Amino acid sequence: MRCKGVGGKLTRGLTGRQLKFLSEEEIRKIHEISLRILEEVGVKSTSKRILEVLSRSGIDVNVDKGIARISRSHVEEALKKAPKRIVIYGRSQENAVILENGRVYFGLGGTPTPYILDVESGEFRRPGVRDVAEATRLGDSLSNIDFIMTIAGAFDVPYEVEYLYEWKTILSNTSKPIVYPAPGIINAEKVVRMGIAIAGNEDEFRRKPIFGVYVEMPSPLTLHDANENIIVLAEKEVPIVIGQMPQLGATAPVTFAGAAALSNAENLAALTLTQIINPGAPFIYGGYVTLMDQKTGRCAYGAPEFAMGNIVDSALATYYGLPCFGWGGCSDSKEPDVQAGVEVMMNSLVAALSGVNLIHDFGYLAGGSVGSMEMAVIGNEVAGMIKRILMGIKVDDEDLAFNVVKDIGPSGHFLSHPHTLKHLRSEIYMPEIFNRDSEAKWIRSGKPSVRNSIKRRVREILKTHNPEPLPEDIQRKIEEIIRN
Repeated sequence: MRCKGVGGKLTRGLTGRQLKFLSEEEIRKIHEISLRILEEVGVKSTSKRILEVLSRSGIDVNVDKGIARISRSHVEEALKKAPKRIVIYGRSQENAVILENGRVYFGLGGTPTPYILDVESGEFRRPGVRDVAEATRLGDSLSNIDFIMTIAGAFDVPYEVEYLYEWKTILSNTSKPIVYPAPGIINAEKVVRMGIAIAGNEDEFRRKPIFGVYVEMPSPLTLHDANENIIVLAEKEVPIVIGQMPQLGATAPVTFAGAAALSNAENLAALTLTQIINPGAPFIYGGYVTLMDQKTGRCAYGAPEFAMGNIVDSALATYYGLPCFGWGGCSDSKEPDVQAGVEVMMNSLVAALSGVNLIHDFGYLAGGSVGSMEMAVIGNEVAGMIKRILMGIKVDDEDLAFNVVKDIGPSGHFLSHPHTLKHLRSEIYMPEIFNRDSEAKWIRSGKPSVRNSIKRRVREILKTHNPEPLPEDIQRKIEEIIRN
């Protein structure tokens, strides 16, 4: 059973923003330092095309050094032009994610993972196209997963077409909204053509985009050649989802406020570029302050500081009135265990309460190096619990239920009262896989483990769930786009 909303439909797009750490004055200070960074330090780009776009708009560009110093006025103009509400529809418009006002959605995975945890063997292995397809079908089935990225990679096709076959596979196996990378000009152009083929024409694709494209910027303050995809995406009005991960003490100042100012400057640079190319192009604020574990040298996804990054991310996006992208579903653990559950719940709940619109990474282990279908199922359960919390408590005459209390009176029970039957499913969340049986029943049942229940759930979904297929002629068009 699932927590359901009005009319029996699954509740989606609930509002967060209850959790705040920063005052308006502190946010303003971060903003001001970000502007100084852009004006006095600038952004470096290895792309002549990006530098030319910036230079033509009047931005101070040193071509020899590849440095663009972006003025306050350019940033402020970009902020005025950027849309405050963005909708990503997916192939089935009933699954649309509406990015505004702290609405919260949860997403499967992220960028392609080099390994996947095999459900049957319990071992890590290199994934391929089939794994991308199965992961996508799983995400399409999970009721609390609202948008799709991936927890695998198509490493059984040539590298130069890897992303394109991942796109084809994801588009073919879900009708939910998609957010996924398409680095570089060629990938971006071909992915846009795929979207137009599915939408039927370019006007419809622009009007109701079925996906957004995730664009990674390397920290600190860099736009590389692969970021030229921003030019194509902005021109075609594809929602651009920015992601950069400045690490405390490594690729950013070790102090959180300094790292936040740097991360914010990077976002504002990308936003300015986007709005120069096409004023009003959809831009989703992203990136989050991270940290390097001092013992391992790895990015520590399960750290509380990582969760704090989402709070700052959302606060700054809210300050600008922009939709935002964050994370929550990844663990540093190598298997679906206690550590994984604690880290995913901590980070996802903090992100949701902060009002992050798109919370991704569900199904990630080992800091994003391993995809796990079992963790995706756990993440779906976590997302369902959080959605119930975000629903909050409704206080009106119907919910205060004075007349119901009056009907029952002292020493009675409410089990069979029509009011209970009417509201039971919407008020009380029922987990899909977690066990609430008594200890006696659990023993009689053979002491089933939650992980075995999760494995059964994965097998059941992969055996029975068939997403809405793409028409065969569209599949042929997409294959032609990849090959030509």
